[in-house]
Amino acid sequence: MRLVLAVLLCAWSLPASTHAHQKSVSYSKWTLLDGGAIAQARVRWLELTSLPDLAAPDRSFDRSRLLDYLQERLVLETAAAPCEAVAASEVWLPAEEGWARVEWRVRCVGEPTSLESRLFTSLTNHVHFATVLGDRAVDVVLSPAAPRAAIASTGGEAAPPTIAGYVRLGVEHILTGWDHLAFLLLLVVVARRVRDVAVLVTGFTVGHSVTLAAAALGLVVPHGRAVEATIAASILVVALENTGMERVRGGPLVILGALVLFALGATFGGLPAFWGIAVFTACYFGLLRTLSGAQRLRWAVACLFGFVHGLGFSGVLLEQALPSGQLLRALLGFNVGVELGQLAIVVLIWPLLRWAANRGFEDAVVDATSVAGAAVGTFALVVRAFG
Repeated sequence: MRLVLAVLLCAWSLPASTHAHQKSVSYSKWTLLDGGAIAQARVRWLELTSLPDLAAPDRSFDRSRLLDYLQERLVLETAAAPCEAVAASEVWLPAEEGWARVEWRVRCVGEPTSLESRLFTSLTNHVHFATVLGDRAVDVVLSPAAPRAAIASTGGEAAPPTIAGYVRLGVEHILTGWDHLAFLLLLVVVARRVRDVAVLVTGFTVGHSVTLAAAALGLVVPHGRAVEATIAASILVVALENTGMERVRGGPLVILGALVLFALGATFGGLPAFWGIAVFTACYFGLLRTLSGAQRLRWAVACLFGFVHGLGFSGVLLEQALPSGQLLRALLGFNVGVELGQLAIVVLIWPLLRWAANRGFEDAVVDATSVAGAAVGTFALVVRAFG
């Protein structure tokens, strides 16, 4: 109990960012012209902090260095050679807060056939969305794992968008989303049978599939910071439940601390939904005290918090601003990719958990993951709720 309290206290002072769940993204649009193209790129200033070479001595960002970086690492290619940037052709465009938006021209020898992105290669979860406008629009998804994509055949016919790129994007998103993985691990770490795992994973899948589709189709409009903070809260709630905190001596005080966090998040963080999280948590742990059995209401929690995680998943598709004709394909492919990545994680960790349980380490594994989950959940909640 002292260890849990100490870790929860230390989590308040951790200095790193907790937005690892959010996919690092950038965008570009290429308008093909005779002998070249007009390129327009949009990147987050936040991502640029991972590129110390772009910083001036006063730690500000040098615009000319940023432009060189974009032109060197975001390249339109022909069958003969890469297209070259035209000197002194850049135009800095208005952009929303937190973003840089720049336009420049490139000269091509022949017809462009592919596009390559080597932006932010140090960020394993970075994804670049590009649209190439020629005889027809072509959308491609690029990442460090797949940095190049064909945009047209040599005959000039545009390559049609495929579902495979969105499947890959879904797999990459779940595998690089530490908070989704943490929540999933905390769900299954206390499961005793394959059937229990299937029920939990199914509940989580149903929940996030519903809200992913609803958000992508525009039926709901998620509040980004509220979603991110609630995902952190889901980790904290399940971690506390895994410890049986509601039944141990002093446990209700720890739960009360979590409720205070939620209330403070609502009051000072501008997140009124957190009053609902506080009420839910109080009712949930009160109900757990009257129930018995290892699984109790975990399937319901998996589904309910799955709704919130689905809104988090939807951010990738919403930021891409897909045309309606491609939305269904992207939604299906992305969701399939998320499920495949999720299944791969479960298949990997379940045998390891059973191996530890058969050797008498089950309680130690549950305690360790619960303490770690409570720590990172508290830290993420504080940062995401209060900025």
